[in-house]
Order: sequence, then structure tokens, then C-alpha cells
Amino acid sequence: MPYEMFTPAGDRACESMVKSVKKKILGKTRLTKEDIEKIYNEGLDKVEAKHPEVHDTEPRWHIAREISKALEEAGYRFYINSWGDVEDN
Repeated sequence: MPYEMFTPAGDRACESMVKSVKKKILGKTRLTKEDIEKIYNEGLDKVEAKHPEVHDTEPRWHIAREISKALEEAGYRFYINSWGDVEDN
């Protein structure tokens, strides 16, 4: 999935981050809103080290959308918005 980063390497970094977050969401351990927010922000910080454009509007939106889909699939009653805030459905 393209995340509208400046380079293919940036898109791959976002994809890797999203896969990691999804794996945690779909795992056996239930996560809190705080856990999700922390995981999301840590992931963005890691991507930002090489790809600062991750904080642009479009990449954040795509990342939040993919993570929110996983949250819904796992039965959580909250989602993450593009600003990194976790909100109730």
C-alpha cells in the first residue's frame, strides 16, 4: 500500500511499521487505548529517523486508517485518528 511518502523506502518503512502494530493488535494480549497510542507514536518516531515526511498529513492518514481497520477487525471499540489520538467508536 502506498503511504504517499517521498520515496519507495519511506513507503516500505511505513508498511513495516503498520504490520508491526497490526501484529500486536491481532495478538492474544488485549491492548488499552494508551498501549495503542504509545505503539503508534513509537512507530512514527522510528520511521521519522530516516523519513521525516511521515508526519505529513497523507502518510499519517493512511497509517491511522490501516491501524484502525485492524482495531475494528480485532473487536476493539476505538480507533486512532490521523493525529495519533485514540477515540471511541
